Amino acid sequence: MAVAFAGCTPYAVHTSARPLQEGDRSRSMIVSVVPGGARIDEDSTQESIALPSFDVDWRYGLDDRSDIGFRLNTASGGIVTWRRRLDGPSSRPTTATALMLGAGLVNFGQHAHVEATLIRSGREGGSVVPYGGLRAIQIAPLSSTAVHDRPTLGAFGGARFGGAAARIGVEVGVFYDRSALGLRRNDFVVVPSFSVNSIRLGRKRADDR
Repeated sequence: MAVAFAGCTPYAVHTSARPLQEGDRSRSMIVSVVPGGARIDEDSTQESIALPSFDVDWRYGLDDRSDIGFRLNTASGGIVTWRRRLDGPSSRPTTATALMLGAGLVNFGQHAHVEATLIRSGREGGSVVPYGGLRAIQIAPLSSTAVHDRPTLGAFGGARFGGAAARIGVEVGVFYDRSALGLRRNDFVVVPSFSVNSIRLGRKRADDR
């Protein structure tokens, strides 16, 4: 029996379009189910199975419209992201639109990762914040043994539930992603995911309370 594993592409987003306010910090635990994440070859048969992906994302508010984050991707890579709100300051709890760009290393440094995400989310301040958007990911080989991959394109939607200090989130993404290792027969994948998020206010904002 032989087992082949695919690199864990960070499909899930799990954030709204509203960046953290200056000095605020957050941490998110994200669990995704990656379809066709592994292939089992036994005798003359092949079977693809889904694998869980576990990510941790830390974010920090930079100014009145943007924040920065670092995502640990399934303990095999790291991605730095920058999120910028396009239609107003982060303090405005209205419907928002943001652009998030990221770059890093994944698959134990075998691939470079770049991403671009457009996010649209509903009004914040209530117990439910819906969001959705479009996402593009490109993974490029950095070694002669690493496989070449094509761009991943897709859309996602979800909601975050809870208050200002702690939230849980559910999300589903649909992506066009050709498997570089041939682990999937279908190039379209559906990725469900779940997250737990905590927020810590900056000292200045906490003092103002």
